[in-house]
Amino acid sequence: MEQASSWRRNSKVTTIINSLQNFHNSKSKYLLALHSCSESFGIAIKDIEHPDKIIKSEVFNIGRSLSNKLFSCIEKILPRKFWKQIIRISVAKGPGSFTSTRLTISMARTIAQQIDCSLDSISSFHLMAPRLYKDLDQNQIINPFWIKDFLPRRGFIAGKYQLIKIHKESNFHEFIEIISPKLISIEEEINPSIKASNNIEKDIISLIHFSQYCQNSNFSSHWGKTLPIYPTSPIDNKNKNL
Repeated sequence: MEQASSWRRNSKVTTIINSLQNFHNSKSKYLLALHSCSESFGIAIKDIEHPDKIIKSEVFNIGRSLSNKLFSCIEKILPRKFWKQIIRISVAKGPGSFTSTRLTISMARTIAQQIDCSLDSISSFHLMAPRLYKDLDQNQIINPFWIKDFLPRRGFIAGKYQLIKIHKESNFHEFIEIISPKLISIEEEINPSIKASNNIEKDIISLIHFSQYCQNSNFSSHWGKTLPIYPTSPIDNKNKNL
């Protein structure tokens, strides 16, 4: 009995290893997800032609070195010779690190333009929603709620969300973004609310599920429409007329 159980485990491991070894081939069609709204850079790819529908992902804790390591990180997950086989890119557009978000979106726009594929974008708070809404009281789960992040001396960055549907075929939790993340004063009451928390390992998987949902729905998203979210600006708009 123990030998049979051991054989099954070894057989399963061998199957996974063989699947990963055959992950890259000339017939593959890839979904690519990129998330750099924090100090970490998350990448995930999925070959929609692969029979096992394997998702390959990795998170690189590279801090402020993204500008020098952006290409190499992506190539580690998907070698450049296969980039022409990308059929869809999805990117987190913020809020988050100003520089990292801008760099990754610029990279995604460039690739999408060069290979003529769809580029989808979604806010980092929107990606958190499937994780965080479970912390709400049971009677609040189907109602709108806020995700917020406190900024010293500025107020909150907050967005408002509501669960619409769970798509089992793509494992995507569809939330509507009622209000996109924006700067809100401390005096303004926003309830119920949940504190934003980064978990790039989980959110990059949510992002690839979002990409699969967009692909299944035949959405076409032009790269030129994808821009980062900057709830706070480095420019003081109060003095723009001076």
